[in-house]
Amino acid sequence: MRVGVLADVHANAGALGEVLRAAADADVDELWSLGDMLGTGPDGARSVALVRSFCRVALIGNHDRDGAASAGLGAADLAWLRSRRPAARRAGVQCWHGSPRHPVHEYVTAANAGECLHRQRSAIGLVGHTHEAAAWRARPNAGAERVPVAVDEPLDLAGGKWLLNPGAVGAPFPVRGDWWPAMAAHAGAGAWWLELDLDAPVATWRRAPFDPDPVIARARAALR
Repeated sequence: MRVGVLADVHANAGALGEVLRAAADADVDELWSLGDMLGTGPDGARSVALVRSFCRVALIGNHDRDGAASAGLGAADLAWLRSRRPAARRAGVQCWHGSPRHPVHEYVTAANAGECLHRQRSAIGLVGHTHEAAAWRARPNAGAERVPVAVDEPLDLAGGKWLLNPGAVGAPFPVRGDWWPAMAAHAGAGAWWLELDLDAPVATWRRAPFDPDPVIARARAALR
């Protein structure tokens, strides 16, 4: 079973569309979304509709909880969004938006990755929320080791306990200076997603470049 994992669309339907196309080209069996369909971008309704249509797992994130009422969703999509949970388990993998300890709001960082992995029960766990692509491996005694992530280079997950973050689809990280140049740089490098082969098991981080100009223009228009 091969899964395309995505997170933190943040209402950027252009970026999400490119990730969906890339995942389809990779012929994954399922798509899983780790939450924050809504957020800083202008395409909330479209982003929710796409995730609802294509993702077998669809978690709710903090921005989805806080912004659902004002996102301009239709009644059916709004009801669907409000029915989502911030955690799920599928195919032996545990998924959270935030962390295994606090699935909505806690960020997984070097300070708490070991405790999060201790709470995790599956060999593979998935989180979003930080916007940063990351791989954490449990150490034999305690704590966690951060393993470098390289785009398009498979990471062997056999024999370990892992907590993986696919990175953000629609929001730049880190943001240095103005938001708009940061978004343009993110678009050029590509929206993050994770190709996860559960049979191997192997994780491969991917990036799908997208045109930032339309989403920036829509975002600026919404601010007027």
